[in-house]
Amino acid sequence: MKKIDTEKLSKEMNDTLIHRACVMRSGMYLARYLIHRNRSVDAIRLLGRCSIHDISKIQNTEEFMSLASIVDEIDSMHDIEHVLSEKQEQAIRLHRKRNPHHPEYYDSSNDMSELDLLEMACDCHARSRQYNTDLIAYIDVQQDIRFHFDNEHFRKLRTYCVALVELTKHDDYSSVLNSPYKINFDLKDSTMEKLESFDEDCYIECIKTDRLYLQKESTPDFASVGYAIYLREDNTEIGYISVKFNNYIEFKIYENFLGNGYTLEALSKFIETTTMNELFVVARKDNECCRADLERLGFKPTEATESTITYRYKKPTKVLEKKPITEQKI
Repeated sequence: MKKIDTEKLSKEMNDTLIHRACVMRSGMYLARYLIHRNRSVDAIRLLGRCSIHDISKIQNTEEFMSLASIVDEIDSMHDIEHVLSEKQEQAIRLHRKRNPHHPEYYDSSNDMSELDLLEMACDCHARSRQYNTDLIAYIDVQQDIRFHFDNEHFRKLRTYCVALVELTKHDDYSSVLNSPYKINFDLKDSTMEKLESFDEDCYIECIKTDRLYLQKESTPDFASVGYAIYLREDNTEIGYISVKFNNYIEFKIYENFLGNGYTLEALSKFIETTTMNELFVVARKDNECCRADLERLGFKPTEATESTITYRYKKPTKVLEKKPITEQKI
């Protein structure tokens, strides 16, 4: 059972959206700086990186929820000498390991490319504008605490940061920071309730059938559970199956293995294993084989669009048998 705090989710989402907008704005200033120095290709590549900056926070449920859990502690991280607590470290580690503009993405911070450093400068500058902190003082201190760059890497990062401070000295970023449009997850809707009750830990690591085994996989989205499907005889991967927190199943048997009854075998065992009593599958209308397999398993069509049909499966309700009452002899 997860505890979903919608107020924290709102804060994290708005902080992420504002930060991405600030990074894009800083990226435009730094791109002009690069163009002025005959580095137009680097300017284009930087703007491309800024346009998708921190997208993993939104695309990855586990990362977003972890960061939302520490959103009220962000103020304590504005101190330029702040060292992360264990809780903060665990949450932020997920993000840093997915984004090459953080030194922690690499085994060594000196493996960062020129493009990584450019995006990192925009990232640090955007944060300094959001929280009104001294950018140069920050990177100078963090060089010893966290970055540990060699002289050449740090010289480049510092040069880009100094340029950004100078280029933006007449821009207070108010149009971005004071946006009236906010996201508020202020109601516990049905999807939030389902997410709270979704328990992926109850799914076993390996599900076996006569011919197959389903191996649980790690997924970037903790709102789903996924398995790779293998042949038991030679460990060949033949497909996958997953279930999301909202009871929707997705599955696929690869083309070379169709026609052998593997879909029915895997899906039947997965349905038996899952703790969910109600399941849904969206199938294409023109996929008659898939639809036939679903109907054979007891799925019933519930709604349709021009190209798809949504099927619903309801596990039979278990009825306890009543034991006959026998007369007691006195």
